Amino acid sequence: MAKDFISRGDLRLIPLAELRLSPLNSRQEIAAEEVEAMAESLAVAGLLQNLIGHLTPTGVEIVGGGTRLRALQRLAAEGWSRHPDLIPIDPVPVKVTADLQEAVAWAGTENSARSALHPADEVRAYAAMRERGASLSRIARSFARSEAHVERRLKLADLPAEALAALRANEISLEMAKALTLAPSGERCLEVLASVRGRDVRPEQVRRELTPGTVPSTDRRAVFVGLEAYLAAGGTSQRDLFADRTLLEDEALLDRLFAKKGAAEAERIRAEEGWEWATWVPEEYVSWTVTQKLVRLYARPGKLSEGEEAELAALEEREAEDDLDEAGRARLAELEARREGGFTDAQRASAGIFVYCSSRDGLSVERAYQQPRAVPRGAAEAAPDLPQSLIEDLHRIRLGALQARLMDQSELMLDLLAWSLGGGLRPWARPLAISPTDQPIVPEKDEGTSYPPRLAARLEPNTSLGPDGTPAEFEAFRAQGKKHRNQILTEALARTFCTGSSGLSAALARQLGVEVRRVWTPTAQGFLGRCSAGYLDRLWSELVPAAEADQGFQKLKKGEKAKRLEALFADPAMREALGLSRENCAKIDAWVPAELGWPEGEGSDGR
Repeated sequence: MAKDFISRGDLRLIPLAELRLSPLNSRQEIAAEEVEAMAESLAVAGLLQNLIGHLTPTGVEIVGGGTRLRALQRLAAEGWSRHPDLIPIDPVPVKVTADLQEAVAWAGTENSARSALHPADEVRAYAAMRERGASLSRIARSFARSEAHVERRLKLADLPAEALAALRANEISLEMAKALTLAPSGERCLEVLASVRGRDVRPEQVRRELTPGTVPSTDRRAVFVGLEAYLAAGGTSQRDLFADRTLLEDEALLDRLFAKKGAAEAERIRAEEGWEWATWVPEEYVSWTVTQKLVRLYARPGKLSEGEEAELAALEEREAEDDLDEAGRARLAELEARREGGFTDAQRASAGIFVYCSSRDGLSVERAYQQPRAVPRGAAEAAPDLPQSLIEDLHRIRLGALQARLMDQSELMLDLLAWSLGGGLRPWARPLAISPTDQPIVPEKDEGTSYPPRLAARLEPNTSLGPDGTPAEFEAFRAQGKKHRNQILTEALARTFCTGSSGLSAALARQLGVEVRRVWTPTAQGFLGRCSAGYLDRLWSELVPAAEADQGFQKLKKGEKAKRLEALFADPAMREALGLSRENCAKIDAWVPAELGWPEGEGSDGR
């Protein structure tokens, strides 16, 4: 095979015996079990991706696909006899280049951004094995994947052929294909496919459209009733394999079961605790409109003797050191309950409770409320001892007295501030009327962005309600110490920092040595692929010295340019192959676009 007849990116069929591993291939050492898994996959599903090679004076060296090459060599050594219907894969399709720099670029890209099998090809490979009678576990072993992963891919294999073709052509995303598996029929699937192909539609929107009126098994009602009880009552469901949940299809039945079990639980608690009445509330919490006309009763505080207080303190200290046995924990719970106090028998006999189910805590009880005393029929309504306006004034005075005292309690106020901002309390339970506004820092495409765990955790959506803000919860928060409080406060306030126009953010960034590249790396999906081809050409010329630069970079397609630059930013092997100096690498590691600079001086708008 003459070098003159090989054009750049030529796809050729080359005898397996003429292929060998290139020194440019970074995967020089591969575990035997990985080669075996690949060999089994090739034997059953065939070669779904060509190899990548560099033509040298002594033959073709494989720079991409080293595992596949070894697996093919193993099958050839067995005489292609592993399965009766195995067709020898020889010669082998190889994408070949005679250009060293292009081979270097391919090797670097293969190492840093090795493209896995396209999901559609993976689905078809699994389906082919299933059609041959392979079990789920065998398919998983053959492809070195988990059984759960294979099961989900086989679910995609049941989509109509047109939907899989759209996935392979990248006309729909993998997440959209997963959503289409919820279609009740192939016709409905194709109908929805036609409406979303080529459009910017969110997969979750399609899930809702395909499952109208369904309730996820994670819904508080479904959790409270229980899936088994729902199915036993005649309810139907379908499994959303990709969301790892079951969808309940009869919401009306679920609501009836929810109300029936809730009422039964309310009556059980009423009888056990001795209340006059108990009301089941189907909502997430007991709203103010339900209790506004009732009289709130409060538990009577308990009191311990001096000896019991000392015993309780000792038990709490031992508990903090995890040095309590079962008897000690029981005694601790008894003393805590006695100190906390409770409702009297008289209160229970004349008052009631509301029972509800919350997403966070499940079955919950709000105690205790009393009906206002009724005026006998025909009797003149007596004027209240205190008008409502006076009661409200007294409440304001009471609050003012507390605020006056709190003004001298700096440590306590810092505790309350930290608890309000970072304690995850329910909005109406926060002790301070402060509502911090977290600034948006998640980009539309977050590929390449990685914030520290403490910050990233706050970016996750959280639909559950927080703590109620009880004294015990506050004391537990304070018990963690000032260091914990200050850390919570610092993190909460940091999330509210915004870029103003005074130049303060730039000054602070310089003072603190902020380096954007610590949380962000240019990637093809998140940044490079969204830039123009001209921008990528200029960036390559800026980062790669002329002596090492491949003049063919400008001839690449935009997507190939983005992937090659991504490898330049992420892959030391590619830099080494290009012969870049330590100074060149340092420049690459520090590079950021001008738009990531900080606004300077008065009047800057931050753009």
